[in-house]
Amino acid sequence: MIRFAVYEHALVVDEDQLIKRHFIVIKSNGIIIAWTDYHRYIMGNTRIRHIISNDSSRCYAVVTFLNYVFFGKYQITRLTDISAQMVIDFCNDYGMCKLSGDYEFTHRTKDSIERCLAYIIDFLTEFQKHNHNTCFDVKALYHKEDRFSKTRKKYISVTVSNFEIRYKTTPKPIFRDIPECAFKVIMSRIVDNYTDILMLAACSAFAGMRPSEACNVRREDSSLGSGISFDLVNNEISSITMDLTKELNLRSDLVSVGGIKKERKQSVYPSFLDVFYKCYRIYMDYIKNRKYELKFGPLTINNKGMAMTYQTYYQRFQSCIKDCIPEMLNSNDPELVHYGQLLLEHRISPHIFRHWFSVKLTLNGEDVSGLMYWRGDKNPTSALQYIMNKSDLQKQHNTVVNEIFKYSSWKAEKKYGNS
Repeated sequence: MIRFAVYEHALVVDEDQLIKRHFIVIKSNGIIIAWTDYHRYIMGNTRIRHIISNDSSRCYAVVTFLNYVFFGKYQITRLTDISAQMVIDFCNDYGMCKLSGDYEFTHRTKDSIERCLAYIIDFLTEFQKHNHNTCFDVKALYHKEDRFSKTRKKYISVTVSNFEIRYKTTPKPIFRDIPECAFKVIMSRIVDNYTDILMLAACSAFAGMRPSEACNVRREDSSLGSGISFDLVNNEISSITMDLTKELNLRSDLVSVGGIKKERKQSVYPSFLDVFYKCYRIYMDYIKNRKYELKFGPLTINNKGMAMTYQTYYQRFQSCIKDCIPEMLNSNDPELVHYGQLLLEHRISPHIFRHWFSVKLTLNGEDVSGLMYWRGDKNPTSALQYIMNKSDLQKQHNTVVNEIFKYSSWKAEKKYGNS
């Protein structure tokens, strides 16, 4: 099968800064058979703010469009054959989730559809600057509007289509809620049998990190700078902070471990300091005397001593969940049995830990700004969803206990007691 695809090239500048650039290639059965120069048109009129700016989202959007018009509905052979109707048809099929590879539960938000259209318009606009024999004027497809950006605190110019885009109205079913009993089973299994991903899970469950961001955490003694620091007051942990201020290269093969959505210093939520530190001690005992790439000092490593990537984390997590299902189904707890049955039909990802974290903070009384801070959010959209659904969350979790997390029966507590 011949398709357009994105090729990622990684390089390191200033000794440790990982830079990724993307190119559009043509693959046949997964093998590159041709390189294109289409990457020249990707950014359009967008000014690259910084050398670390990542154009991957634009590349993938354009590649999806190119596959649609070249190898999908229209079977064109040249970029100059693209017409306005092709763009309109793509946007509607994209919005209605009718592309090749879409399935029953595929869902795209209005924002993501509009963003995709803007990327395609930028691409075609830049292409027309270099090729004047295209079939239509791109400017006829859109106009510009000034809208207030909550994240930038100012009005910005946005691309708005001159045609109506159809959207799939059925919301995407998200299976991410996890009862406390299931959370403890999964975390206990990680401690016992999947200790290699323990700190990745802990960073999401107790510090709100995205799974890919957790893969970027470095050791306390990393030569790239301390990746995790512990503040003590009267010999007790008062704060734990992890450095996510730059996406650095953490592997000798230049493979990216995962992206950092918002560069920042991320602290462990105060109520989770104790359990996070216990997880840390368990993990450090587990990797004691194991080889790792000293030049980079990643905290979580794979069986080769290299920084674990999100892809590997995801695979290990899926294996862990598969092992947990029999224990849940054989439990005397009806709620746990029910959840085990759900896992037979639904696949969950490591993002459930970040969701669990967000639910806990919401029930603990955090407002929108608090959730944004502890989750490392760029905009309030996600935090608002939790606040708006707080009453439903309270019903679902029965009652809000005084303790945000009762882990007295959990493995970390059993292994290290109250010390």
